[in-house]
Amino acid sequence: MRKKLWRFVKIGLLVIAAALVIFSDWKERRQKLRLLPTQAELESVLPGSLVKDRREKPIPYYPGKVQAEGKTKLAAALLTAELPPRVQGFTDQINILFSLDEDGNILKLRVISQRETPYYFRLVRSAGFLDKISGGNYRGLSEIKVVSGASISSQAIRDDLKTSSALAMKEIFHQQVSETEAVSLAAVYLQPRFIVLAVVLLLGLCARFFKSSPLRWLVFAASVAGIGIWLKTPFSLPHIFQLLTLRVPLGSNPYLVMLGGFVILTTIISGPLWCAYLCPYAALQEFLGRLGKEYRWHPSPQMLKSGRELRWLILFATVLLYFGLGIRSGSEIEPFFHLFSAGWTGIGLTLVGVTLVGSFFVPRFWCRFFCPTGACLILLSSHRKFFRQIEKGIKSSEID
Repeated sequence: MRKKLWRFVKIGLLVIAAALVIFSDWKERRQKLRLLPTQAELESVLPGSLVKDRREKPIPYYPGKVQAEGKTKLAAALLTAELPPRVQGFTDQINILFSLDEDGNILKLRVISQRETPYYFRLVRSAGFLDKISGGNYRGLSEIKVVSGASISSQAIRDDLKTSSALAMKEIFHQQVSETEAVSLAAVYLQPRFIVLAVVLLLGLCARFFKSSPLRWLVFAASVAGIGIWLKTPFSLPHIFQLLTLRVPLGSNPYLVMLGGFVILTTIISGPLWCAYLCPYAALQEFLGRLGKEYRWHPSPQMLKSGRELRWLILFATVLLYFGLGIRSGSEIEPFFHLFSAGWTGIGLTLVGVTLVGSFFVPRFWCRFFCPTGACLILLSSHRKFFRQIEKGIKSSEID
């Protein structure tokens, strides 16, 4: 009776979670990013400029003047979200108000609105990326390195400012601007980082197909080094939540396209292959579990079964926080999200330490009891159990 009741509770939570995702996406698509600045925001990037002096032609901008080197220069304040082309960050466009003088110098800038995952945007700010742009010429933006661990968001800011500045120089200040050659989609996916990711994923498929234990450990090592430490892009809740909104960033976030596409496709076909052969955090847990074999704790089957249900509650809680309450940091609860990152926090490292120590005594401690990403992949592969039941029914009927 209790088992049936819990099954109905899980189905109910799943339905509520799906409704929250759909409603949140519908609401977000209707609610656009804030475009226009307040007078105080405009004053902060271009002193003396007024909101009421806004001009719409040849492109939307706020005119102004600045003093530099003893002379007066023409300047303009612009909003990146109003100017083509549309450049998307990790989740959406980032609207930046910036001032530009007639020589192409970016004087000051500030973010007006954005919907990036809070963790990634904190990395951008803490790395001083925006400060590196202020005061420099837009022609040198390509030389500013993107932020490790938040490369998608920082590159979007850099590219958006460069194209917007070039357009302003041409249309407002009537200067000749060299056309920037667009990077083809093929060139994006042929970068060394993506090739390494593709090779590691292909090795995971081989390990699954040949069922070779040495090859599996080789793939785990490659995943920790390549996907975890170098690329800093283990498949996690922020990826899943972005894919749930059906916003596939083909050009701006090729990591997510390649990794997410692989994980989802292989999970549908053969179950959670990512968890079994490729997850870098699973590799670390399994290695520690081997080291702690003599000290292993053996909980009862009933305790194991009850403990596994915790991940469903955690998954529902994260969906409620992220989609229901709009708390984007709700997707940042996974330890591997904090371990394989450029910015460590005390809470994140504590979570990493507790789960890795737990794996020393209980194999795959985080995976078994708490991992919401694993719960999502189990849901995605649950149809295979249904088809097995159909196959059994066909055999028992003796009609085939």
